[in-house]
Amino acid sequence: DVSKRQEGYTDVGSLARRARIPRHELTRLALAGALGSLCGSRRKALWDIQALGPLDSDDLFFGMSMDGTEVELPSMDVFARVCADYDTVGLSLEKHPLELLRPTLRKLGAVTAEGLKQVSSGRTVSVGGMMICRQRPPTARGMCFISLEDETGIANLVVPPDVYERCRKEIHGALFIVGQGVLERSGKVTNVKTKFVQSLSRT
Repeated sequence: DVSKRQEGYTDVGSLARRARIPRHELTRLALAGALGSLCGSRRKALWDIQALGPLDSDDLFFGMSMDGTEVELPSMDVFARVCADYDTVGLSLEKHPLELLRPTLRKLGAVTAEGLKQVSSGRTVSVGGMMICRQRPPTARGMCFISLEDETGIANLVVPPDVYERCRKEIHGALFIVGQGVLERSGKVTNVKTKFVQSLSRT
């Protein structure tokens, strides 16, 4: 209730008791970093939630702390926080995941989406990113079109039928991929006609 909310919450237990929030929803809030003002860190919030008594609506001890043990919990690193953000809310305001994966991409010789502008048409190039769109229209004769997002923009992959069949597992099973192929430029449209696609998570 809004009138209660104006009084503020002192800890996770008071939030659970007064707002009647079930444990699984509190856990998602904790993983998303939404309880930082009450607990200081995501892991501390998860610890405090586990210490609460039953969170069944009719339980006498609803939201009351059953364990006051204090422990030193290691803080989540930035990669873990960004992963938790994507798992819970689908985005992160802290960093783009590809910014964190950039060192791995550099080792693979992959350029950024913005960097493709500096590559000459006809040159072999690698580019990696988070798959945000994958299409294989019936009218495209087996061609697959993939849009990859990184911290600088969007790169487009064109995957011929033979490459699609060879790399189907990576194309359908990985969120982060690297495509290698020949850069094609037509006016302002730039594509990488791929010869090989691999999962970034396996590099």
